[in-house]
Amino acid sequence: MGLSVREALQLSEMREIKLIAGKQGIDRDIKWLTIVEVMEDVTRLHEGEFLITTAYGWHEKSDSYSMLIHALSNRQLSAVAIHTGFYLDVVPLAMIEAANRTGLPLLEIPRTMNFSTVTRSILEQLVNKQLSMLTQAQRIQDELTALVIKNTGFSSLTDALSKLLHCNVSLYESNQALLAGSYITNRQYPIEHAYPIVTEGQTIGTIFIQKQTRLTSLDQLALKQAANIFAIEFLKLRIIEDTRSQMEADFLDILFSHSYEDEKTILKKSKEMGYDLTGLNCVAVLSSSNLSELELQCQQTLISTRTKGLIKRKMDHVVVLLCGDFEPFIDEQKSSLSTVGVSTAAGIRELESALKEALVAHHFARYRKESLIQFKSLGAYQVFIRLKENGEDLTAYYEPLLSPIVSYDQKHQSQLMRTLEAFLENNLVINRTADKLFIHRHTLNYRIKQLEKLMGIDIYSYEQRIHVQFALLAYLTDSILSSN
Repeated sequence: MGLSVREALQLSEMREIKLIAGKQGIDRDIKWLTIVEVMEDVTRLHEGEFLITTAYGWHEKSDSYSMLIHALSNRQLSAVAIHTGFYLDVVPLAMIEAANRTGLPLLEIPRTMNFSTVTRSILEQLVNKQLSMLTQAQRIQDELTALVIKNTGFSSLTDALSKLLHCNVSLYESNQALLAGSYITNRQYPIEHAYPIVTEGQTIGTIFIQKQTRLTSLDQLALKQAANIFAIEFLKLRIIEDTRSQMEADFLDILFSHSYEDEKTILKKSKEMGYDLTGLNCVAVLSSSNLSELELQCQQTLISTRTKGLIKRKMDHVVVLLCGDFEPFIDEQKSSLSTVGVSTAAGIRELESALKEALVAHHFARYRKESLIQFKSLGAYQVFIRLKENGEDLTAYYEPLLSPIVSYDQKHQSQLMRTLEAFLENNLVINRTADKLFIHRHTLNYRIKQLEKLMGIDIYSYEQRIHVQFALLAYLTDSILSSN
């Protein structure tokens, strides 16, 4: 909403001034007015300045007229007005040609006009326009601020901004997710503009504008004000979300530690928070290379699968308490890049045990390099898991048979224990086991003979194989849980 060169020339006081070159730049905005008698340093001039000069000394630089206009154009002035009749009787042709090339409006002020007439008329208009623009910008800020105080949300803010600027407005998060949109028409406007919402040097969102005409100075100022208001709304929601997350995390600690006396009271509190824990619940433990992204993914999965759940981020994993129908969340996580361990279904009194189950399942999932393992699928391992949790020393169950293999692997950096595990998993099928280990079947046969020799058994004997499988279960349980 600034004063353009075209508008300035239409003022009654400016009628005697002639536009003699650079007509293509006539719609440039005038930001300020500067009078220079002696042109010593063009770098002191700034973008948008309306330069008035008597061209003192310019007659001595007739060979540099073109360079001078190019230098002034590079400073992005709004216009150059030469007061002729003092040092230049007419504006030189070289200067006119340069102004036409660069698009810098070149004006001629007749000697009969006073500087004061030109400066007063332009400055009055500039001040009035600036005052009007600031008044309107303040009105826009007040209206948007009132909506933030009323806690009406992003939709009301975009509605108000759309009406104030007469344009379509869309609001996006930094991840390109659409938060709100307000449209004065369904038609696509030709002029589009994106304005970032920045706080603490970080872009947290974008206001996207579609308008039939180019953005005016008032539009730009209004967008700047609106971006600050939207930033406040973003930060307000972040504070609310952080507070809610902390309350839920603290509530999870209470549930898992069973540090409450009255079950009826804790169930009532959980319902007040929007979670019904009266039925069966489930605990999931998840990990990935980026815990912040994983936590956000868990929140989004809860929303997309319509699963009720509480989330807490730990040092190296994320814990999710899933309420009621938790299968949709688990099914969704099977295809994710995270590692997930899931407990058996449990009531509110068994949540502490459910957390331990989820952690154990997570440890096994990491060992097996599987995306998801449920505790109930661990089968016979559960016997040794319970023994280990109760403080039992599992070495007695596997050392007599497997300690020679452990020693051999350590001494020779070999893979005999992994070979034994794969061979038993694949029901003693040579080809399938070799494919699993990426080795030739002759190599596998050689390893099996080494295993039989070290353990002193015939692995193809059913009874002896049962003893080996029993020992291997104890060994793997001890190794996996001891390393975490």
